[in-house]
Amino acid sequence: MNSHPEELALARAYSRSQPFEELSQVQVNQIMDRGRALHKWFKAHKIFHCAIGLVVIVFLLGADYLVLMRMPRLFLPARGTFSWGLLLLGSCVVGSLHSYLMYSLGVYSLHEGAAHRAIFPPEGPLGRFGHAIAANLCRFTAGEPEFYSSHHMAHHARFGTEEDGEFLNFVVPRRYWMTFFPLAAFINFSDFVIHRPPTYTRSRLLSAFLSSSYNAVYGYFLYRAFGLAFTLLTMLVFLPHVGFYLDRLRQFTEHNLMPLDNRNGSRSFGVGFWGLLVGGGPWGSPCHWEHHLVASLPWYQQLILHRYVVKLLTPRQREQFLIEPVIGFPKLWWRLIRDSRSFLQQSVTARVP
Repeated sequence: MNSHPEELALARAYSRSQPFEELSQVQVNQIMDRGRALHKWFKAHKIFHCAIGLVVIVFLLGADYLVLMRMPRLFLPARGTFSWGLLLLGSCVVGSLHSYLMYSLGVYSLHEGAAHRAIFPPEGPLGRFGHAIAANLCRFTAGEPEFYSSHHMAHHARFGTEEDGEFLNFVVPRRYWMTFFPLAAFINFSDFVIHRPPTYTRSRLLSAFLSSSYNAVYGYFLYRAFGLAFTLLTMLVFLPHVGFYLDRLRQFTEHNLMPLDNRNGSRSFGVGFWGLLVGGGPWGSPCHWEHHLVASLPWYQQLILHRYVVKLLTPRQREQFLIEPVIGFPKLWWRLIRDSRSFLQQSVTARVP
């Protein structure tokens, strides 16, 4: 992401203007103690941890195969006649699920693999080989691991500052809206993207080649079985957009209008429907706040820490850091749009002489 000094200034002003109940030192100590205990278990069970990572990868790739090669038969007979209504419904369901699974694989590989090197810890020849594979699986989803990992680690190290590689504590709505343009995942309508650099570097070209090849192979078999219209709708309409929109929704809501403090500057969506959908699954980013609190924990231990942290919070802190069940996420999204737009307009008015 490009640096936007005006958004940093707005975030600082907004943070000063809003009352906020931060974590107390007692709460922080309790969370750190629990985090250290979980990390100690992780360090002592590396083989079991790697087995979990392998199961996740096999599951995502296997589920993608079933969605693309088996699920269309629920809507369309192979080499048979079917209505346009069924064709549109089938391509919508199949393309959306394929896009979501690619998003889930991408965020897992980029975040847990490339940035935090935690899917297969690169220790020894086998560990380094596993890490190289896991960190580059995101290329099948057009993700670029080198660009992402450098910016994400800067995000942790220099959170809420000019050097924050993913500054998200105030996002001007216009930048977010522009990601809804067709193919915005690949074209620079907006710089509110983080999965790839804005220019075509050698690494991004490699990702483009591998993602195109992966989907072209599946597209060929879809075309042979269900025709050109179904294939084009699935691969060119739904695939490039659904997962990308979920990813932009996630980053728009994780930190936006939160304090410029690594311990208090994130939200946790939890492992309910919205957390798993927007976060990209349990191995994605449903408990992002817990990840910032104890960044060394793998995804499944972040879920465990989430259950522990929730019990420590006051009612006011729950409102700030968590979302309500069922309608909580839509309410949060609307509040962020409304409040950021309102505060932006107030700031512009205040500068007019």
